[in-house]
Amino acid sequence: MFLIRLWHYLKGYVIIIVSGFAVEKFINICTRRQILLWDIERTGPAEVTMKMSIRGFKNARSAARKSGCRVRIKAKKGLPYLLSRYRKRKGFVAGLVAFAVLIYLMTSIIWSIEITGNYNVSKEELMKQLNEMGIFRGASKRSINPKYVADKLMLENRELAWTGVEIKGTRLIISVKEGIEPPPVIPTDQPCNVVAKKDGIIISVRAKNGLAKVKEGDTVKKGQVLISGVVESIHPEFGTKYVHALGEVLARTWYEVKREVPVKKINRIRTGLEWNRYAVYFLDFKIRLPSGNNPFELYETNILDKAPVIMNRFKLPFGLIIEKYYELKEEEQVLEPEEARELAQKMAMDKLSEIVPKEAEVVDRQMQVFTSEGKEYLLVTVECTENIAMQQEIGGN
Repeated sequence: MFLIRLWHYLKGYVIIIVSGFAVEKFINICTRRQILLWDIERTGPAEVTMKMSIRGFKNARSAARKSGCRVRIKAKKGLPYLLSRYRKRKGFVAGLVAFAVLIYLMTSIIWSIEITGNYNVSKEELMKQLNEMGIFRGASKRSINPKYVADKLMLENRELAWTGVEIKGTRLIISVKEGIEPPPVIPTDQPCNVVAKKDGIIISVRAKNGLAKVKEGDTVKKGQVLISGVVESIHPEFGTKYVHALGEVLARTWYEVKREVPVKKINRIRTGLEWNRYAVYFLDFKIRLPSGNNPFELYETNILDKAPVIMNRFKLPFGLIIEKYYELKEEEQVLEPEEARELAQKMAMDKLSEIVPKEAEVVDRQMQVFTSEGKEYLLVTVECTENIAMQQEIGGN
């Protein structure tokens, strides 16, 4: 239905009023002559309103004479009439066309590049690699192949485990996920042992290849052989065989973090004074405006990007940047014993989240407060279950 109405609008149509005592005869004659009528509505005892194409209206004059009806135009609709209305206003039409062309050009380029998910690989390095591929703010969207860009970034950055490239409107969004550096891979045709990568107590051993050297309940040290790639025959005459040991060894492991329980802490609060620095930009070109020097010794900053936005969706590639500097002052706060221990616990847990492997399963957590040399300390110990197997080359064949 929408397409039909759009077609009529592009071709142009008229709304007509047919009046007389033989309106039905007029409609029947038009139908026999294949003149399209639609939205027919009776507005009086001898009057009907309907819509008709421009060409159909010209052919319907004889139908009006034969039926003895009077036909008059109520309104003219559609693109042809709209264009004829502005035919003499050439300046307006030229401006409208120029505006449409400008909008098309502005929506066909990349105005902003967003990179998310990177920690070890710097944003500057990724931007440099994008620039080498001819991708920058102001580049044409048609010249960008998202799959090629993603593959290229993956090849040039071993730290990346996954890369996604997406064009949304005038934005190029680069989403990356960094992986953990994998251990060196030993070829399957090369003999090796499976050793412990950390201390622990064995829970289970599953040797897929090689000879298990430990069992459930054994305590092992880092570097100890868990599954041997050296297999000796019970018959001495057959000698020793070297294999590529492979398997999974689950063990209980422990991680400890000690933190001093603080007696006091320093809070930084705003004084209420602020100072602003301004800059204007277009794409990647930025010009700082004269603003003087920052008068504060201790401060925090907040950057505001004042760029025009069209229809709350399209952000224009120029605007004003305001760097806000807020003055801070330090105040000393004496902590209650409970507050101090909660702060020490938070610091310890933050450190543990860094050192405990993501694949390890935490099964128990213990906290202990003790005093040493007049200071109070908090010791947090977590018990985990994890795979401690790691391959290591062996010499000789």
